[in-house]
Amino acid sequence: MIEHYDVLIVGGGLSGVGAASHLQRDRPGTSLLILESRGSIGGTWDLFRYPGVRSDSDMFTLGYSFRPWTDGAAIADGESIRAYIRDTVRDEDLGPRIRTNHRVIAAEWSSSEAVWTVKVLLTGEGDYVAESAGAAESNRTVTFTCSFLFVCSGYYRYDQGYSPVIDGLEDFAGTVVHPQHWPTDLDYVDKRVVVIGSGATAVTLVPSMAAAAKHVTMLQRSPTYMAPVPRGDRLADGLRGRLPVRAAYSIVRVKNIAYSMATYHLSRRWPELMKSILRKAAVANLPAGFAVDTHLGPNYQPWDQRLCAIPDGDLYAAITSGAADIVTDSIDRVTENGLQLASGAHLDADVIVTATGLNLLIFGGVELTVDERPIDVSKTLAYKGMMLEGVPNFAFTIGYTNASWTLKADLVARYVGRILRRMDRRNEVTVIPRAPSAVREGLVGPLLDLQAGYIQRSIDLAPKQGRRPPWRLRQNYLRDFLLLRVGKLGDDVRFGRRDGTDATSRVHAIRDADALSGVSYLYAGGLRLRHRVSGEGRPLVLLHGIGQSLEDWNEQHDRLSSSHRVVSLDLPGFAYSERPGSPVTLEELAGVLPAFLDALGIRGAVDVVGNSLGGAVAMFFAATNPSRVSSLVLVDSAGFGKEVAMALRLLAVRPLGSLLVRPSAGSSDRMLRSIFHDQTLVTPERISRALSLAQRPTHAATVLDVAQDLGTIFGVRRAWREPLLRTIAQLDFPLLVVWGNEDRVLPSRQLRAAIASLPRAKTHVFAETGHMPQIERPDEFASLVRTFLRENAATTRHEGATA
Repeated sequence: MIEHYDVLIVGGGLSGVGAASHLQRDRPGTSLLILESRGSIGGTWDLFRYPGVRSDSDMFTLGYSFRPWTDGAAIADGESIRAYIRDTVRDEDLGPRIRTNHRVIAAEWSSSEAVWTVKVLLTGEGDYVAESAGAAESNRTVTFTCSFLFVCSGYYRYDQGYSPVIDGLEDFAGTVVHPQHWPTDLDYVDKRVVVIGSGATAVTLVPSMAAAAKHVTMLQRSPTYMAPVPRGDRLADGLRGRLPVRAAYSIVRVKNIAYSMATYHLSRRWPELMKSILRKAAVANLPAGFAVDTHLGPNYQPWDQRLCAIPDGDLYAAITSGAADIVTDSIDRVTENGLQLASGAHLDADVIVTATGLNLLIFGGVELTVDERPIDVSKTLAYKGMMLEGVPNFAFTIGYTNASWTLKADLVARYVGRILRRMDRRNEVTVIPRAPSAVREGLVGPLLDLQAGYIQRSIDLAPKQGRRPPWRLRQNYLRDFLLLRVGKLGDDVRFGRRDGTDATSRVHAIRDADALSGVSYLYAGGLRLRHRVSGEGRPLVLLHGIGQSLEDWNEQHDRLSSSHRVVSLDLPGFAYSERPGSPVTLEELAGVLPAFLDALGIRGAVDVVGNSLGGAVAMFFAATNPSRVSSLVLVDSAGFGKEVAMALRLLAVRPLGSLLVRPSAGSSDRMLRSIFHDQTLVTPERISRALSLAQRPTHAATVLDVAQDLGTIFGVRRAWREPLLRTIAQLDFPLLVVWGNEDRVLPSRQLRAAIASLPRAKTHVFAETGHMPQIERPDEFASLVRTFLRENAATTRHEGATA
């Protein structure tokens, strides 16, 4: 039996345990489970066991907001942090909600069920190693489902650290070790140790190993900024015993947040001043004659890369005592007994520690799929630095790069709690961030805005940031606090409500709409679009009219799919496709088509058929993307004249329009009778389908938007018609314009205007036919279109390319 949870949390480290604790507190009764790939909890703090491993942030900000840090050391060692996490699990009663040796490898979202299906690999007693997983994975997997997926797995690979290729390393007679996989039995007492690297790990290792080693050298290719900081906290020491523990913790936490923000902004605004402060500290703590500028003077600005904290100046003390030193040089090759440097010098070594960094791994390597569409995380935008555009019911935690990780993790967890409580109150089942097109325009930056090597090596794998908040963050706790703790929940986000109190009826309604063969969903342009594909061959795209759906093309799917790959879709906002956040316009309807075709793997030019509004959309698409259109077939198309049915004119008047779109069987019946000349086509089934569409609020709102964009009470606007027709007339692809001679929506006399505007176009009139010849004259229509496309196949730019 598959287990289902309200929330599945991926990762049992500091972030995952904190997230579970916050959710239990903020949303009592939440069923949740933490899945941890390793054999024990603790994440980073359980993985790294090298000498001296410690926090590089103070524990008053690295600790949880709800659990005071009471130890005397502000900069804590790894064991103390592991104990803090274990104690939190115990006190929050999270033990039964944690499964270790469970590695999440894939998660698939189903919109019809509003649920994630999560594939989990059982890693056994040992830690997961990607290269050893092999074909046995299929025999060691289990499945869970959840309503919300929360990834708290950090951003680097646990099973493999970064190890650059170093010439001759295999010739070294001593021991080579990477800090990420430190052997418990490593003996370095009275040994000569070379630590390759200059980041936080190397800065921690050197003074720790120097206490027992014969000598430790930190070999760096380029320097890093270093700041001596007190290991303790004087304010915390002063308040301890004088104030309640929680009150004292809160005061020190606020002080340290303010201090870290101030020093960061000082560094960014007045970098030369910060350089001077750091240099003076180094000179004051290092022996006379130490080459400070050579070894501690980076060629970048402070906080372009993370600044390394050295508690009580321990690294400087080790150098001053002679137990350690720093060499700034490049490695030529490793020899049997040390390292030959580019300068010609040689470093003797018995132990080489490759503190060369991490390998980036976004979301723990979990493969995300939404409605059978794989998500390329690198092409998504991050919303508030914690959700992904177009990915429903999903959040992730990536902490600050310029402050304590947990400050951001706490904010994210509390925000997820706010979202879930809102969804509970309003009977909502989905939450999906949607980026307006303006957010994507111009420069789109990386989510991780830090120049550290381990980030830059794989930054292209990470999500991106948009132009403005909430799609761009500033690594600023105060701003994020206002945004995530008290800011609006609905900015650029769409919440999906149940149509009724019965979730089963909601699912069945969607399934009925998708009963046609070939109907599915994909995401394009940030929108979830319902579409249908049938047949093989040249792509043929069919676009419906205002207030309609892809069902308008059922008869043509049946007839044209024998010779073409026939594609139809519910245009954005209509029927079951998602509605954009802003009012829907002709430009927006056409603008989604390139991304839609890309998502289907169609890269070349396509033949496009548009009926009514769909004809205008087709023309706008061709005008703005001429290289992607082979030919146009315009069926009773909008755009050739001012005249239009009075009902559509009234829709352009907002108060009247709102009354007219109120759903009723009578109004659906009248609408269909105005469309078809053959009244026998106004069947109970068609009336029921039209009514079900009219009952969808997003569909009705889109009808009003488009009616007002294209027309007024006086008819179709000239302002968009005439420039569009002039552009189409200048394009050289084949055109076919057809009309039903009994059209009561757009009168057939507009065909004369079409001939005048597009003199190269072929034309055809269907006798005794209304506004939808593709339905009233399906065989004649299909034959006409097939012949037109075949005759023009040799002369069009159609490439027939699909990916």
